[in-house]
Order: sequence, then C-alpha cells, then structure tokens
Amino acid sequence: MGHTDNSVLVDAPLSLVWEVTNDVAGWPELFSEYASAEVLSEVDGTTTFRLALHPDEQGRTWSWVSERTPDPATRTVRARRVETGVFEFMEIYWEYHEVAGGVLMRWVQDFRMKSDAPLDDEAMTERLNRNTVTQMGLIKERIEAAAGQPAADLGLAGKKVLVTGGTRGVGRGIVGMLARAGADVLTCYRQQDEEAASLERELKQTAGTHHVVRADLADATEIERLVDECEVRFGTLDAVVNNAGVISHVPYRELPVEEWRRVLEVNLTASHLVTQYALPLLSRGSSIIYIGSKVAEVGVPLRAHYTAAKAGLVGLALSLSKELGPKGIRVNVVAPGVIETEAMRKLPQDTRDQLRARYRDKTALGRLGEPQEVGGAVLFLASPLSSYITGEVLHVGGGIS
Repeated sequence: MGHTDNSVLVDAPLSLVWEVTNDVAGWPELFSEYASAEVLSEVDGTTTFRLALHPDEQGRTWSWVSERTPDPATRTVRARRVETGVFEFMEIYWEYHEVAGGVLMRWVQDFRMKSDAPLDDEAMTERLNRNTVTQMGLIKERIEAAAGQPAADLGLAGKKVLVTGGTRGVGRGIVGMLARAGADVLTCYRQQDEEAASLERELKQTAGTHHVVRADLADATEIERLVDECEVRFGTLDAVVNNAGVISHVPYRELPVEEWRRVLEVNLTASHLVTQYALPLLSRGSSIIYIGSKVAEVGVPLRAHYTAAKAGLVGLALSLSKELGPKGIRVNVVAPGVIETEAMRKLPQDTRDQLRARYRDKTALGRLGEPQEVGGAVLFLASPLSSYITGEVLHVGGGIS
C-alpha cells in the first residue's frame, strides 16, 4: 500500500486557512495542477466534485470524481476518490492545528495502485510526495497573500544564511522557513538524490537567491570548500545553522570506534569546523545556531555516541557565546524533541502508529513535532528579535517528558 504524510505551516488565521482550502470550487486558483473543479452535489456535509488536470504533453486531459467531508468541530477532513482511475482506492485525510506562527496543515494519503497501472505503489508515493511539496508551497503563498501577510516580518529579508544538511527532515523545514521569510539560503547535501533535486525546484519558486550544493561534512577540505562557496556566492554571512548530522543505534558494549568517530565527526567536529571557517564572514549582529537534541539532556539507550555529540554541541555553544559575545555574534542551540520527518514516514505503518501513540502520551501537546516548527525556532534565533539572546538552549519538544 502507498502512503504519504506531508505538512506545511501557513502564516494565516485558522478560519481563513480552513475556508480557502475547503472551497473546492476555488481550487484551480489555489492549486497549480487543476484546470477545473466542478461541484456535483452537497449532501449532509459531503461535497462530491469533479477535478480536471491541465492537458499533458500529448494534449490529454485527466479528470475524476471525488467526495470530501469536512468536520469543522475537529478541523479535520476525510476525502476519497469515487472514480479511482489507476488506483484501487485513494483516501485522503487533512488536519489543521493552530501552532506558533500560524496553522500547521497536514495531508495523509493512503492508496493502492491497480496491477496494470503504469506506476507501482512506491513510484506513486515518490511522485505524490514531490508534487505535494510544490502544491503546499503554493497554497501557503496564496493564503498568506490573501491574509495580507506574505510572511512575518522578522527582519530577515536579504540576509545571507548557511544551513548544513538542508535537503531533508528538520534541515529542509529550516531552509524552507528561512527562504520564505526573505533570507537568501545556501544549503548542502552529501549525495545527489531526489530530495536535493526537489529542494532545488522548490527554492526556484521562492523569492530570493538560493543555492543547493554538494559537500561531505565528514571531510574537512569539503567543509572549507563549502564556506568558500558561501563567500563567492554571498560575500558575507548573517547566520550559520549547523544542522547536518548522522545517527545509529548500537549497544555501547558493541560500539566500534569507527562508528563512534563517524557520528562525532559529522555531528560535532563538522559543526566546529563550519563555524571556525565561517567566522571571517560573520560580523556584529550575526547568529550561529546549532541543532542539538533533547537527548543531550536526558540520554537514550543505544545512542551513547549520538548523545555525546549533541551534548558536545551545547558545551561548544556556551563557550563560543562568551568568546564571540564581545564581537556581537550570538550563539545558541535549538534542541528538538521527536520530529516527524520523511524518514519516519518510510517506516511500516504499524511502526509509525506505535511511535505516534508512544509520543502522544509523552508530550504535553499530545503529538509529534513537524520540521517547520523547528524552523520557527531557528527563524527567531536568526532574526533581530533575539538580539539579546545568546548561550541558550531552546527546546522544541512539545513538552516531552
């Protein structure tokens, strides 16, 4: 079975986000993929409608009938395709949460392809994930424009920011938030893959000057080259976000020294080198941000090496905040709790459900976090709004215990 799970943070009132996204007749103005949306009936709160795509390269037009049932009390929507086409079935679930910075809108799609379909479940999952990122970005942009607030004015317009490891997970959420707030962003990936390519496409649709480059942060020479690239592209930097990291789960007694070194080199040493090399590009008012983890405070079995690296980032930040403070450079740590990224969404459905249930019970907010919510904390620390904050650890964990 195919499954996708994507979210976007829309900086607009919940009532507006709900109204616009549930106005099916207006979807051609909201989504770029739909040429028309015809409402066929509205019965007992369920809307039946026909969607038509724009013609493809051969001039063919595809359309289908779906039905959609919103529940305003819970701010959720359940939808399904009535005319399934290449799918055996397609079911879609929408949910809306008010969070800091706006409304977190989530889409979950569960489906199965027919045996004679041109794509299998895995290929369709990849296609839907790519398209969803694009469509969610457009929806965000158009609703925020309708709200009269294209983006919160955080004083980041035109600021130059380096984000390491920004093509997936938390890093991607950070890159997207910074770019939409008006910053010019350079980020990196270790190996060329679809995530890197799709981020490049996404950033091309976002105002500003953005770059996605390759750099293996386990290699000091590539880190130096990455910072050189920032100097060539931007001249200076206003913020550095050290996000790139690796993790593994190994019993401590069996932990090879090579794995210990690999995890510390990428999570801690690389962050040190990125910061050290970037210092000449920073000036008074600049911000250095390390993406740490709640584990540095509480510890986690099988991840002693990872925990040590994240705890090391806290020590590094505290020392640098005192050393660089006289120069007007701020240094802080953002410590996420459990964040739902695409890596989690690739797990088997039963495993995902178990994890969600487990952390619903452990967090005060009763849910996992989203990459954009970590991005919101980074925006704050990168912006002039936090001009008197340094040497701090900002937890983004939903009140996890």
